[in-house]
Amino acid sequence: MSLINREPSPAQSDASRANSLCSTGPRTERGKAVASRNSLKPRPFSEVVACSMEALGERPADFEQMHQALAAAMEPRDGWEAAWVQDIAILRWRLERLQRAEVGTLAVRKQKLAGDRKRESLPASGFADLGQRQQISLVGFTGLPDSTWKFQQVIQILRQLRNLVRVGDYEKDGVVYFDLLYGKKPGAVGATLRGRFAGLTKRAAEGEVPEGDHEQIALIASVDQEIENYEQKQALYAAGHREDDPVRQDADLLLRSEELDDVIRYETHLEDQIERKLRQFYARRREPVLRRAETLPATNEEPEGSELVCQAASVAA
Repeated sequence: MSLINREPSPAQSDASRANSLCSTGPRTERGKAVASRNSLKPRPFSEVVACSMEALGERPADFEQMHQALAAAMEPRDGWEAAWVQDIAILRWRLERLQRAEVGTLAVRKQKLAGDRKRESLPASGFADLGQRQQISLVGFTGLPDSTWKFQQVIQILRQLRNLVRVGDYEKDGVVYFDLLYGKKPGAVGATLRGRFAGLTKRAAEGEVPEGDHEQIALIASVDQEIENYEQKQALYAAGHREDDPVRQDADLLLRSEELDDVIRYETHLEDQIERKLRQFYARRREPVLRRAETLPATNEEPEGSELVCQAASVAA
């Protein structure tokens, strides 16, 4: 007699129905709640926000690769554990995005500072040039904020003044040089140089400035000293504003304290969320042992007669 298409006997059918009554699934409220979550299947995050990720220059495939790597490491057993793994992957992706944003912010800041240093070395133009010219008339080039262009102008004008004194050409209006250098209200050095030059100009008009005059030599020495001072200032300024100085570049990259605090707070928040999800994941991983221990007494709640029916049906089969 073939065993493939053999019809079950009435006793076997009765035994099957009786046995089914002994395995109808969870009966407690806790067991039913747990079983209702077994079919949960989280929707892939990359499918939900694929357009947004692409707009940010991110590739959904990269996220899925990281998601799958985490899933392979954590081995979720049901839909709930898979959802926790996806949450952890999302938080990790946001943390990596924050790190990319921080690096990008520093790169933009570095480019901006390099551009600012280059602009400082160029002469002003437009309205800025007009305002700077008004400043020069009051305080002279020496009174302007330090910049490469300022030091170049000051040293150039001082050298022209020195050449004028050396050749003894006092007929030219040398006072213009002092106005450009020190403005209308010069300090002690500017006033001293202007006074000596005015004295030589007056003597030259009277024909009393012989070659090698001690006043002429003293004025040239004072101008040389002023040139040397500004050359040293120019060198110090250039050393502090070198574009290739790695120490300065690193210092310029430091974010302002309030910006840095925001980054640290957000990064700490994401790390705390990842840690919390991991604790939830592994807490549920330990649940099945407790659940089985709790559901064992439930079999004793059934009438003893049902167990006898199941056993008798199996024997009859």
